[in-house]
Amino acid sequence: MNTRNGLFAAITAVVGAFAAGSVGANTVPGDIITGNVTAVNGHQSLNIQGQVYRLKDGSPAVAAAAHLSPGQAVTVQLDGPASSPSSQVINVVPHAGR
Repeated sequence: MNTRNGLFAAITAVVGAFAAGSVGANTVPGDIITGNVTAVNGHQSLNIQGQVYRLKDGSPAVAAAAHLSPGQAVTVQLDGPASSPSSQVINVVPHAGR
């Protein structure tokens, strides 16, 4: 019976490890910001309603920023909290209609 309990404990530990990884993969990495684009600074940054957010090199945000124009409504995802100066934009979703 001890071998059976040990095997059950090992299986439970493995399943728990995989479940924890799955939960971590589904979490949002940072803050979400929604607003109007005030300015686009090439591949470097976006200004959204007066606040400058740096674009993360190699992220989908860099490609998306090339198609944005001032006045356009967007939602951006950061890789950290908006209050941190080291947080960068990793994704940009333009809103329909503009």
